[in-house]
This record gives sequence, structure tokens and C-alpha cells, in this order.
Amino acid sequence: MTTRRTRLKKGLKKLVPVMTVTFTAAPFAVWVQPAHAFFPPFINDSGPPRVLPQPPSPPPFEPPTPPPPPFNPPPQPPDVSPPVCPPPPPCGVPEPATVVSGLIGLAAAAGYGLRRNGEKK
Repeated sequence: MTTRRTRLKKGLKKLVPVMTVTFTAAPFAVWVQPAHAFFPPFINDSGPPRVLPQPPSPPPFEPPTPPPPPFNPPPQPPDVSPPVCPPPPPCGVPEPATVVSGLIGLAAAAGYGLRRNGEKK
């Protein structure tokens, strides 16, 4: 009985990841709509392609270059004085994503600990 149970546990350990991937990917493959926004329909109403002769090219035209504008030196920057009051202290509240990431990490660590304790018995 013990060997049968051990074989069943080993088989389930191999089967669980396969089933997880299958049940996660199957809905996306079955119910997801195609991405028409990325690939708009190609409409060709002009008939078969035809070659149009090139019109004769006009001679190149080079417009006269205007003289450069007169040089004006840039204005002097204003004097910057130090602020009168000190800046506010940094905010001690973490972002929500940091809190959620921490909770996910704690849950993963707790699950690992529970799994290790279950194996020792």
C-alpha cells in the first residue's frame, strides 16, 4: 500500500504543473479575439498592379541661401538665491506595489515553510 501511495504522489507531482499550464493557456487559445488593431485589413480595389512611366525630372533647383542672422549674445542668467525654507522631509509611506510584492513574497515563504514541514512528517 505504501509503494502504491508513493507512486501516486510522484505521478501527481509530475501531473500538477502540466495541468496548471494547460488550464491557464487553454482559455487564451479558445476565447481570445484576434488582434485586428495590430493588423488592419488590406483592401486592394485598384485591380492588377501596373507600372507607371516616370515623368521627366525637372532640373535641380538650388534656392539662394539667405545671409546668417546677426549675432546677439545671450542674456545673462538671473541670480539664484537659496530657498528661504528647508525642503519637506521624504515621505515614509511605501508605494502600493511594494506592499503587494512584500505580501506575495511572505505568502511564498510561508507556503515553502508549510511544504517543508509536511515533508518531514
